[in-house]
Amino acid sequence: MNSYEKWLKSEKEWIDQYCKKNRNMSLFVVTPLILVFLTALFGGLELANGGGTSAAIEGAAGGLMLGIFVCALYLLIMLPNLMPGKYSKKIDKNVAKLGLTDAEKEQLGKEMLEADERHKISYKMAGPNSKGTPARFVLTPHYAFLEGSSPYSILIRLSDIAEIRPSQEQKDTITYGAKTKTYYNFTLYTIGFYRKDRAERGLAESPYPDEAMGFFQEDIRNEALKLLTNR
Repeated sequence: MNSYEKWLKSEKEWIDQYCKKNRNMSLFVVTPLILVFLTALFGGLELANGGGTSAAIEGAAGGLMLGIFVCALYLLIMLPNLMPGKYSKKIDKNVAKLGLTDAEKEQLGKEMLEADERHKISYKMAGPNSKGTPARFVLTPHYAFLEGSSPYSILIRLSDIAEIRPSQEQKDTITYGAKTKTYYNFTLYTIGFYRKDRAERGLAESPYPDEAMGFFQEDIRNEALKLLTNR
């Protein structure tokens, strides 16, 4: 196994801690609660409507069958998103966008595996819909890497970059509950990366960066920016 493959494997193991926690929550907490709730609800409704014991048992059985269907649908949606291999594949696709040669991919993997804690910032996302997702910023001699964001991973080859600018913008989003929806207005703190070939691509006058890393917390953005500017 080469350094690049070892790095992808380590990324898979890193996110698996989060995936495993949520898989266990889905399988051993949420699913049983749904089954118990629907079974009790349908059985209780039959009793409340004047049905006897046999009617309550039939109602409970109907609730259980409905619960099995709801749980199957829930798990069908949730579990594929909690497979760590899905996230390492996203990183691999992210790397492919840079068009790295095999030698460059090997160097990338080596640098990521050797990155020390002084060049890593690990944290939990704390914004709307983030659900405490683990995230981290990693700086190596030739790359800047952010994972756990949206998109899941952002990889910057530093030799492509002419300028780095911090910024911030106001965002709006909605989170949905069982019977409610909540509107959020929040500040997204960003680091914008401007490539050297912007003029050749007709973007010399554009104020927008080629790539950007977003952070809910200003202090974490500033810490990552400090690592980038002091490298």
